[in-house]
Amino acid sequence: MERRDFGGSRVAALAEAYGIPMAPHDCVGPIALCIGAHFSVSNANVLIQETVRAYYTDWYKEIVTQLPIIGSGRISPREAPGLGVELLPGLTSRPDAHVRVTQ
Repeated sequence: MERRDFGGSRVAALAEAYGIPMAPHDCVGPIALCIGAHFSVSNANVLIQETVRAYYTDWYKEIVTQLPIIGSGRISPREAPGLGVELLPGLTSRPDAHVRVTQ
């Protein structure tokens, strides 16, 4: 299988070439935070991984099984396969869930 770099990796490489630090930001959900954690620890020029503490300690836990570990000013992705996270069982059958399916 061919490996393809997503745009963030290209931007990180370009920024690193010019000595520019990066600061990925999370505000869209727990899956994005997990991606950001992996991205942040795998790129030398990432200065900080921003997140919203209120989201991390509240509603993110209503969606996924685990979150990256945040402590002592550092973020660490989970070591489970893939992103290290899964959607909570039964998430799509909750009364407050809005499920959209595209063709």
